[in-house]
Amino acid sequence: MRIGTLLLLLLTALPLLARDVYKWISEDGEVIYTERYHPDAERIKVTDKKKSSAVSLTDESESAAAGEYASFEIVQPANDETVRNADGSVPVGLSLSPALASGHIIHLYVDGAKLDSDITRTQLILQQLSRGTHTLQAKIVDSQGEPLKDSNSVTFHIRQAAVSTP
Repeated sequence: MRIGTLLLLLLTALPLLARDVYKWISEDGEVIYTERYHPDAERIKVTDKKKSSAVSLTDESESAAAGEYASFEIVQPANDETVRNADGSVPVGLSLSPALASGHIIHLYVDGAKLDSDITRTQLILQQLSRGTHTLQAKIVDSQGEPLKDSNSVTFHIRQAAVSTP
């Protein structure tokens, strides 16, 4: 009887042992999930959703296909961030929930001008930007080019070392 009670108590306490997960983006633009704390990390609470996971994945993919994205934002560079490098490359990270649906693409706008390439990834690197202040915004569009969701607008600054000539 005591062993049964003890086992029942332990089984009910197992969800309390769930650990937090930390998400952060490395300098290379790679998204990293870990159980260890990192100073730049966002804490994610892990919950047990085994029973509803199949239903929620289906609901999320149907919502995305219908153009109903819960969230879409630029997470890198941060607003008003100063990027220091010589070649003018800037890592860009987008956060999107649910994932991009088939047939949908992302248009990226730098200083109000749309980039030539259509994007389907949430991590990329802009290259050869000039020094100074720039704005960045992204938009999700469907296969006909109709806008579905706009991201936040981010202002960032590129600082490059001055080259002096004698």
